[in-house]
Amino acid sequence: MKKSFLALMVIAAITFTGCHKEKTDFEKLTKVSGMLYEVTYDSYSSDPVGTYNEISGDMACSSVRNGNYHGRNFDYFMNQTSTIVVHTTAKDGRYATIGVGRLAKVNDAMIDAGLSDRQLEILPWAILDGMNEKGLVVSNNVVSKGDWGETPHTGTNPGTPELNIMHTTRALLDNCATVDEALTYLNEHNITPFESEYMNLHIMISDPTETYVVEIINNEIVARPQTIMTNYHVFLDDIPEHAIGVERYNILNEHYAESGESMESMWELMKRVSYTNSYNAENKWYSDHALTYGIFYSEIPQYQNFLDSISLSEQNDWAEEKAYIKQNGFREDTEWWDTTHNTIYDIANKKVWVTLHEGLLDSTIHKFSL
Repeated sequence: MKKSFLALMVIAAITFTGCHKEKTDFEKLTKVSGMLYEVTYDSYSSDPVGTYNEISGDMACSSVRNGNYHGRNFDYFMNQTSTIVVHTTAKDGRYATIGVGRLAKVNDAMIDAGLSDRQLEILPWAILDGMNEKGLVVSNNVVSKGDWGETPHTGTNPGTPELNIMHTTRALLDNCATVDEALTYLNEHNITPFESEYMNLHIMISDPTETYVVEIINNEIVARPQTIMTNYHVFLDDIPEHAIGVERYNILNEHYAESGESMESMWELMKRVSYTNSYNAENKWYSDHALTYGIFYSEIPQYQNFLDSISLSEQNDWAEEKAYIKQNGFREDTEWWDTTHNTIYDIANKKVWVTLHEGLLDSTIHKFSL
């Protein structure tokens, strides 16, 4: 399979803007299970830290809020990279937080041997979703740029403090208690996009009473109430029939009423759109198949013919890969994707569930508290 285009979409540049640095104060990373660690930071840099090749970026992800629960699937290459639960304490005006993230290509052996000072400095900013003590939850998913890269992306508010959109999860959790405060914070900054030609992020923000999705379209922030988000702009006027992730969106919408009653019900909903379901031809996830092969969906004239041509060999190859994983563990590099981590946030009780790799090696629900 050719992954060059897919890699372009995933690897989105994050500008390193740090000037003033605080002392990083943390406990040693604790191993929770294979490929899962936990760490607490008391102090860390107040300036954004990290570049595109240091943080595992977002891709074909899904986010949902229903009732007291906010669920998120993080879909990415199913390699040996470890997942890390990062706690930060309340200090210097920042709220206490818990978030889940990764450092690119950092595996168990590297963590056990001891991370570098640079990696430890980046880690608080490497979370991909999280919650703070006020019950604010933030998750972000990759999305195509609304104008397909035709408009120069200067940022949303030139002349104000600059914040790359990849850094918004940490910044919002540290500084905002409500959705309203988060929207104000974003509007007071110049939110800059990925330096990818085609791809950016959009953000889902929940507090105890409401949920908004924030998208950047033609350098403007568009924020509206919305409780389901995958990988296309939900606020564009013209959404293609098979926009990236539309099939997952439709599944989440169809079964939305089944979630919201408990952590378990939200977990069951998110399992419906675990990424490996795209390898089942019956699901007809055309856009996700297109992503797997690095083909932009607008370039595929006949989706059914495309699916028919690859579904059998794709599923056979995937079955072989699953068998390999169960016997040998994850490879260092792979062209396959899965739901690398799933997180369910209990907003009222400040609880978090984390599951890894769709249970291929570890079916445990790992439970954490803020």
